[in-house]
Amino acid sequence: MTIRHVLQEGIFSLKEHSDTPFLDAAVLLAEVLNTTKEKVITAFPEEISHEDLFIFRNFLEKRKSGIPVSYIRKKKEFWSLQFFVDERVLVPRPDTELLVETALELAGACTETCTLHDLCTGSGCVAISLKYSLPLLSVSASDISADAGDVFAVNCGRILGFQLPFYQSDLLSKVPGVFDIITANPPYLTTQEAGVMAGDGWPEPRAALDGGPGGLDFLAAIIQKAPERLNAGGILLLEACPERMIFLHRIMSESGFSDITVKKDLAGRDRVIKGTKAG
Repeated sequence: MTIRHVLQEGIFSLKEHSDTPFLDAAVLLAEVLNTTKEKVITAFPEEISHEDLFIFRNFLEKRKSGIPVSYIRKKKEFWSLQFFVDERVLVPRPDTELLVETALELAGACTETCTLHDLCTGSGCVAISLKYSLPLLSVSASDISADAGDVFAVNCGRILGFQLPFYQSDLLSKVPGVFDIITANPPYLTTQEAGVMAGDGWPEPRAALDGGPGGLDFLAAIIQKAPERLNAGGILLLEACPERMIFLHRIMSESGFSDITVKKDLAGRDRVIKGTKAG
């Protein structure tokens, strides 16, 4: 069979199982052939081997069962870097790049060595992207999940070539030191929202999604604990959904933060909130 016919087969197979059947089929076929999706789309007359066809069809079955493309490929592009991901961690989202972008702007303005800690790090996409982009930045990370720590270590080795300090910790409880910047993309779905996703067979770890009845449990805990772990003038950056922002603004203000601002993502939705510790 030609690559063109195989791609068409994949698109047809995924039509009732994906909102993006063309993209999913092209990306999965490119993974099998160790090439780019652009080359797959233009390689109409070329033949595909029986072995590659078998692997591709296996990938299609996994996608039809609800497994995200990134878990099938065991990788996800983020901040122009390629991260290893599997079912132990969330798949990095493009929206989270705004958290990296904002932290880089702030860290780049530091006149001395800047210290940054990333909470709920998961795959490490935020912490590792920051260290990769700003090598002089002192970066550490933590997550309550030991499995996430293992994935984080893989990505440090592959992308940076060395390990960043990692702490298995319930938020800041076992993390030493104080910092100039704390970043976090914690669970911020409501328990009901996370339950609906789990009921639909969504394979991402529920503990990384469920932020409690109102989606604020982890966000509020971070805001309330962060001041004692930030230097004077230190900054807290949190990613959350737009529905939580009005509550986060109030909690930040009540916790002594000033200069509270919200940044919008590419879709124009409130996505990252920043607060500064008085100093």
